[in-house]
Amino acid sequence: MQQASLLSAMSGLEPRARPARSAPARDLWWLAAVAVVFTACLIYSALVTPGLGWDEVVYVSQVDPHRPAAFFSAPRARGVSFLLAPAAALTTSAPVLHCYLAVLSGAGLLLSLCVWRRLLPAPVPALGGALFAGLWVTLFYGPQAMPNLWVAYAALAATGCFLRAVRQPSRQLAPRAGRGAALGLAAAVALAALMRPTDAVWLVVPLFAAALCVPAWRRPAVLLALLAGLALGCAEWVAEAYLSYGGLLARLRQAARIQGGLGWHLSFDDHARALQGKTLCRPCHLAWDHPVAAVWWFLLPLAVIGAVWAALRARDSGGALLGYGPVWPTARRDDRPLGLAPVPSAGLRAPAVPEDGTGSAEALYRYRPAWSGVRLRDGAGPVHRYGPAPLVLAALTGLGLAVPYLLTVDYAAPRFLLPAYALLLMPAAWFLYWLTRLPRRGHGWAVAALVLVLLGHEAIQLVIVHKMVRSTVRAQTGIGRVAGMLRAAGVRPPCVVSGEEAVRVAYQVGCASRQPYGHDAGISPTALARLGAHRPAAVLLRTGDKPPAYARGWRPVPLRRVPGLEPLSAYVSPPARP
Repeated sequence: MQQASLLSAMSGLEPRARPARSAPARDLWWLAAVAVVFTACLIYSALVTPGLGWDEVVYVSQVDPHRPAAFFSAPRARGVSFLLAPAAALTTSAPVLHCYLAVLSGAGLLLSLCVWRRLLPAPVPALGGALFAGLWVTLFYGPQAMPNLWVAYAALAATGCFLRAVRQPSRQLAPRAGRGAALGLAAAVALAALMRPTDAVWLVVPLFAAALCVPAWRRPAVLLALLAGLALGCAEWVAEAYLSYGGLLARLRQAARIQGGLGWHLSFDDHARALQGKTLCRPCHLAWDHPVAAVWWFLLPLAVIGAVWAALRARDSGGALLGYGPVWPTARRDDRPLGLAPVPSAGLRAPAVPEDGTGSAEALYRYRPAWSGVRLRDGAGPVHRYGPAPLVLAALTGLGLAVPYLLTVDYAAPRFLLPAYALLLMPAAWFLYWLTRLPRRGHGWAVAALVLVLLGHEAIQLVIVHKMVRSTVRAQTGIGRVAGMLRAAGVRPPCVVSGEEAVRVAYQVGCASRQPYGHDAGISPTALARLGAHRPAAVLLRTGDKPPAYARGWRPVPLRRVPGLEPLSAYVSPPARP
């Protein structure tokens, strides 16, 4: 019985109160303000970062017409490279590429939030977007050539389009709107698959299951959009698997091996500790020196659970806030939703109302309990416009996207959970908004305390991202200096670099990066020695390490120690001349 009740509640997407003809313009202005502030922060970070990160070099080099492409490992997909191609055709300057991505990230945030405008009360998408954009992980990776943030935008847009596509038809909803939502769903899933195919699978599974389990949602257009989007986005990755990796299963096995072997690994504590400001915690032996940085991480699931609980209890869409006391039935007077109505005069008190909520519609419209002094204004949208479906589905889909990284990968990278955060922060934002609308006396102090807590949370995030950007700038400057020292030692194109930091250093020098060992092994030691006999080649080692056998006859080049990097030394092949 409970399962049937939940399914029927989730399927009730048809607004029982007549919606406004158009969303208020101020809703869009709030979303635009969030996107503009977010973009401004990203552009500042982009302008102060002088170079590209290791993963960024791999993606950029695939479309750089002037430098050799770096080794492209099995887990990667080419969506980021396709995204960068228009800008890389003109320039590969790191600040320009980062500014280009910053603007696109701001536009992606705005577009994905706009999908949710009519699914949740007006302030909720703006609040959820602000919470997501304010995370240090989002701010740090926003201007970078990395796929996870784009999967987050795609997941948010796909879930919103799914909810729009499965709405019950009504007089206010034209059939072409449903078709447009289905097309948007297919496009969003295809984008996620183009960026990270495995994440796209975990996105489609809960949506497809929801469409099958809820009878009112079994629409061929929706099911077809999910499958078509997934197939379209994964087509290139699957084709490349057969052309370059020996087949799809072989590529999946190789990808799992590079990830350290997928299995039953509980990495909750790794992800929590990495939120102190660690881009990759592998292995995660990081001391938990700043647990305050992860407080929001533990509160997020509680807020999501609270939102789902409150939403499943609130069965009437007329604005009842379910604080305490009876839940008022939705009655109409002059075709207006009732719910919480204004008090005709300051001193008017409602007559006794039966506990079961019975009574005339006129009485329910004109009177309300004395404690229910807060109501949602017309046009602002009820707390519960489409029932619990948007909150429940966002929570389930976000959980589905987080499961593989929390339970099957034995290390942590905060960017992996960006898609889950984007979805889970929507019900969390709804819960915060619901708390501010609870009909209690003197609740102003509670709202003020909540605002102060959110400001403190954002201050912590800004401190962490400032530390991360400063560390990145220092490391990128050090890479540039190492590249300059190799040029002075005679390593110039056409050339090859191997060893520590080979990908970033080789890209700056204009060389190919080749590794004879490890997950990125793309050349044998013998072949690398043959290359070094005909063109400049260099191997970078930690200071004190012995050179590999193929480089023992090469000339040692001392490298000055630079801030942000471990001390390095180099061995260059005979063709390299200072």
